[in-house]
Amino acid sequence: NSVVQEVRQWFAPWVSQVVRLYSDSKAVELEWTVGPVPVNDRQGKEVITRLDTSIKTSEFFYTDSNGREVLQRKKDFRPTWQLKQTEPIAGNYYPINSRAFIKDDMDQLTVVTDRSQGGGSIYNGSLEIMLHRRLLYDDYRGVGEALDEKSEIFPDGLVVRGRLLLSLERPASAADAHRPLAQEVVSQPLLSFTDGDLSQNARLEFSGLQASLPPAVHLLTLSQWDKESVLLRLEHQFQNWESKVNSQPVTVNLQKLFSTLDVLGVSELNLSANQWKDEMRRFDWAPEKEEKPLPKTFEDLSVWEITLRPMEIRTFLLRVTFK
Repeated sequence: NSVVQEVRQWFAPWVSQVVRLYSDSKAVELEWTVGPVPVNDRQGKEVITRLDTSIKTSEFFYTDSNGREVLQRKKDFRPTWQLKQTEPIAGNYYPINSRAFIKDDMDQLTVVTDRSQGGGSIYNGSLEIMLHRRLLYDDYRGVGEALDEKSEIFPDGLVVRGRLLLSLERPASAADAHRPLAQEVVSQPLLSFTDGDLSQNARLEFSGLQASLPPAVHLLTLSQWDKESVLLRLEHQFQNWESKVNSQPVTVNLQKLFSTLDVLGVSELNLSANQWKDEMRRFDWAPEKEEKPLPKTFEDLSVWEITLRPMEIRTFLLRVTFK
């Protein structure tokens, strides 16, 4: 129809997938369902999805390590020691918290996940992600038991369903697409319902913000601290090499942020919100080289106008009154 097109794929009675194209999105959605994984043949199984492309990856691929920063990975290589590879597949798997991608000079294929998964690029131009597994023997990695889970709801083995979103872009603009896409997956709308008719005074539309934040800025935390204060965290969600447009410093005016709050005062805290920023005392590390790097110091334009640099998270305690 005019909203969504979908194709349903059935690979086995216990493996299926729905491919969806939405009219208002350039991303392709893969909704996969796997399980119960059969083990009647006494063989454990690990189920992956593999995306094979013509992208010339030269054994490089990229995964995020923490839901934010993306790190470059190279097959059979570690940057800080000489690797003797004894596990050609497992030794090239890395955690994917929110995204992974492969790229060359022309194209970048990014996969946005809806949960933490493992993945790797075992072959050039290929990206694979672990979906589900069921094993009959302990792998001697510390768990002390076989990964063979069942439950009352799934007595024959677990059934798992999830979504992957695929984005194919030019490398220079890929982050402009996959950063907000990943944010949409994490911050999906919460549906709530009421029984009966709405009151005449019900507001059918509401935004706590006066205006949309810049694309590079995400409101990470807004919570009540006490009767007169709220805790606010703002994050810059781009790395400094990702985007010509959005990898620039962004300035936000805290007094012009909220539609229902008047901001009377502001104090900056550390990330954990348990120390005032100006009272922080960092550890004095002994560097390998004699030169000590000078700590970076930046001045905001004013008390209210704060600047966020790529990948920076800043935490504030705001003294407020309700409008």
